[in-house]
Amino acid sequence: MNNNKHYAAAISAFVVWGFFSLPLRALNEYTAGEILYFRIACSVIILLIIILGFRKTEIRQDAQRLKEFPSRERNQIIALTLAGALLLIVNWLIFIYVINHINIKTASFSYFICPVLTAVLGNFILKERLTTLQWSAVALCVISCVLLGLNSVQELGYSFAVAISYALYLVSQRKNYGFDRLTVLAVQMVFALIVLTASYPWLVSAAPETFFFYGMIAIVAGVFTVLPLFLNLFALNRINSATVGILLYINPMMNFVIAFFIFNETVTSLQLIGYVIILIALVLFNYPNLKKLKAKVSG
Repeated sequence: MNNNKHYAAAISAFVVWGFFSLPLRALNEYTAGEILYFRIACSVIILLIIILGFRKTEIRQDAQRLKEFPSRERNQIIALTLAGALLLIVNWLIFIYVINHINIKTASFSYFICPVLTAVLGNFILKERLTTLQWSAVALCVISCVLLGLNSVQELGYSFAVAISYALYLVSQRKNYGFDRLTVLAVQMVFALIVLTASYPWLVSAAPETFFFYGMIAIVAGVFTVLPLFLNLFALNRINSATVGILLYINPMMNFVIAFFIFNETVTSLQLIGYVIILIALVLFNYPNLKKLKAKVSG
């Protein structure tokens, strides 16, 4: 069975996300709260058009499935879905702030450690076991974080905040019950918009009035939020999540390249050692999946 289209979709999704810092930096004169609010508002519009126009069958199936659960489990599903929305708010808000007011390499590092942190949380919360090799990789990640913390506690703190908020989101959604991903995201975005609207006076001092702002927000919502999600959904139809997890590292690697070659960010010797250690850790952590991916490519 030829999966080339699905691999291309997965790679394309992460390449698109790899360029996400560019439109965000173009909006750096606006606050993270303003960017977040209008990004989610625009994403809600796009998602509702898609699911109400083209995915009514999936909506009906999800609604019927939700009704079939006992009330306790149904309430847990709803709570996890809404908690996911709150975690996305936190993650996106911090990420936008880091890109525009700290630096891109800090945001990139957070998505290097996020999959490892997700696995560790999965071990303790979901009882998903890690191998000895993976625990060794976790130890190397800790060493890398210590080195980066010695260079800048602030940068490490922001990296960890981005990584832990998204890792908690992923773990919380794993405990959920396999509903249509796009429908779940739409529900989460609507709930997030309600929460942010209640916080509007604190997030937005005055609504932006330029066409440039809303044009860039439309690009952020359509090209850098909804489109990569579609590509990932398509890819996951034929490619397992472990393989997609390997391809995910395309995103932070591209961000590092953009940080150094476009925005002229610098790296200290201590940071460089920390980054090399984290790369070694990631290879060790993903070694079994890398072997499987190599076998599939060779086959």
